[in-house]
Amino acid sequence: MIVLLAAAVLGLAQHDVRTDHTWTCRDKVDLDLVEVKIAAGEREDAVHLRPGCTGRIGKLVVVQRSGDGVKVAEGVHDLVVGGGSVRCLAKAPRFHQDGIQVMGGARITFRDLKISCGRRDERLINSNLFINQAGRSRLPPRDVVCEGCSFGGWAAHTVSVQHSIRSGVTGSTICVARFPQFTLAVGEDAQEPRVSRNQVRQCGPGELTLEPGPRAVEYGDRLQLRGIFLGQLPGSRVVAQARPAGKRAFVGADSTHTRPNGRFRLVLHPRIGAVVRLRSGSLAGPVFRVAVRPRVVLRRRGSTLVARVRAGRSYAGRGVALQARRHGRWVVVQRIELEKHSRARFQAAVHGALVRLAVGPTLGYLPARSEPLRIG
Repeated sequence: MIVLLAAAVLGLAQHDVRTDHTWTCRDKVDLDLVEVKIAAGEREDAVHLRPGCTGRIGKLVVVQRSGDGVKVAEGVHDLVVGGGSVRCLAKAPRFHQDGIQVMGGARITFRDLKISCGRRDERLINSNLFINQAGRSRLPPRDVVCEGCSFGGWAAHTVSVQHSIRSGVTGSTICVARFPQFTLAVGEDAQEPRVSRNQVRQCGPGELTLEPGPRAVEYGDRLQLRGIFLGQLPGSRVVAQARPAGKRAFVGADSTHTRPNGRFRLVLHPRIGAVVRLRSGSLAGPVFRVAVRPRVVLRRRGSTLVARVRAGRSYAGRGVALQARRHGRWVVVQRIELEKHSRARFQAAVHGALVRLAVGPTLGYLPARSEPLRIG
């Protein structure tokens, strides 16, 4: 640890602090600069503001690769931080990380501070600024405000103001959070929150994501796709484009706009298997395959069976198989060729059995089966 102009050594006022380990404030300070850089693997916070800390820090510069940037405890009071930055470039595994976590304290002002701790490809990053009574604090934070600050994107919450009194952010620029509804999250326990004159901005491209779910449907059914547009302003347009089997060009399949929480729903009506891609303007999203099964129907008309295959193209001339259930498995007992309109009428070669109609795969379609039917 390097401390320049230390009063204990030179008998002079301390103006600058530079260190590569946690710096702790417990007394009255009048500092021009506090610069703390924590390396990866150290598993420690950069700055602890403890009971008794008061005064002025002209510029605070934090580069963090482990824990939180700044932690503020109850007992910190009448402190002004005049500018600087808090950047989190990495964190220790399984740590929840905040840029600044205010658990207590009174009359604390951060001015012109740039806080950026979110990272697109990393989770467990809670907030750039988190104001909420916690730890050993007996009272909620009071009059803790970041004025004219800027907050980067990709934290779960960009700014979160929870159990506190007259605290928050004013006149600041706030980038969209990973989860858009939490960009500026103000809880019910926030009394008289100070959140005026702020500007929410799109500070970079978001990320289109899809929830897991089926990607195959029977012909005639619809396929619902649900997802969330991470790190993107609500109301953004999302488009699904499909390239049907045997075609070269993508065509529009559905479009929608994201809700306030960033979520969206698209509904496809695929007539044939296709490659589907999601887009929002020039931003490319997931690309995946949608599979379609033909709808196979087997009905009885008196002593005759009627077979039909419904799909986006004709199955006329194709063979289908009548299968019967024997000794716990399905076996082929008869083969039929479909005629015009992909239909066929025939006499069953088996009686007193559970039967079904089976059709094999073809370009753009999966193999399919009818519902079982008991005959004779």
